[in-house]
Amino acid sequence: MTEKVLEVEGLKTQFFTQDGVVQAVDGLSFTVEAGEMVGIVGESGCGKSTAALSIIRLLPTQGKIVDGEIRLNGRDIVPLNERQVRSLRGPEVAMIFQDALAALDPTMKVGRQIMEPLQTHLGLSAQVARERTLKLLEMVGIPSPEERMDAYPHEFSGGMRQRVMIAIALSCNPKVLVADEPTTALDVTIQRQILDLMLQLRRESGAGVILITHDVGVVAETCDRVVVMYAGRAIESGPTEAVFKAPQHPYTIGLLNSTLDLHRNKAQPLEAISGLPPDLIQLPTGCTFHPRCLWQTEQCQAEIPSLESVGAGHSAACWHADKVSGGKASLQREDSHG
Repeated sequence: MTEKVLEVEGLKTQFFTQDGVVQAVDGLSFTVEAGEMVGIVGESGCGKSTAALSIIRLLPTQGKIVDGEIRLNGRDIVPLNERQVRSLRGPEVAMIFQDALAALDPTMKVGRQIMEPLQTHLGLSAQVARERTLKLLEMVGIPSPEERMDAYPHEFSGGMRQRVMIAIALSCNPKVLVADEPTTALDVTIQRQILDLMLQLRRESGAGVILITHDVGVVAETCDRVVVMYAGRAIESGPTEAVFKAPQHPYTIGLLNSTLDLHRNKAQPLEAISGLPPDLIQLPTGCTFHPRCLWQTEQCQAEIPSLESVGAGHSAACWHADKVSGGKASLQREDSHG
């Protein structure tokens, strides 16, 4: 039986602002096994990045986890204080941030930034930490590591900075790696290289990986399982192939229909999801997707659906999952064709 390295159960994260309480993550639950890559996908503002920051306990000051558990290797880290959590970042859980240039210290040489967690968390001497840093730079594909470790972040290209971020994240052999939009702002070729590198390192290290992205194509290519988020909630989850081949929630279908696909029938145009994501301070009643959904009924407007099994390991939060034409990936009602 594969080891579960991360278990998120009923996670609720809120932001307390002058305008009101933002329900950024609302009851999110999922697990990650060792050596598994789980994708969390959805539109901007759906709560993906907040979920990632909650898991690594790096929320901004106005954000707070108000309920739920985050069990890292069986230990709930939500009640831990900052000192205790800091000791876990690196050896237990690490994060690859979206903007490497902003995440790296511009005043510190790259090699020093990789050596620091090695010395802090693993207690390595400067010499051993330097040798380990050279190996890490070589492992992530940085050419001439002896020279490059004495360079500053601004002297690297975007793709190379992202490789440095990966090296820092992997430096202490974490059990869980959280990658928040790791290929954003990179050209397509570099994106492919970074994703291939992450897949290779996952195989070699056995770490569980969470990939946060809005790109369902990337999830389809790289992830074993997927969690689809909307308005802070998981609305569908399961094995990636099952979810994308036979989606059971209208929002998932909408994401797939608005994604470019080389195998798409040329006669089948891209379909944008109508409307806009809801205000997280004033969420709609019932299913939060109902104002944008062609399948909505009075029940959808009044009652919040829970995630229910729709197949082997596949769950969806939709009152009409049995009627949604998931196999055809169409947002049209069945009766609209007749």
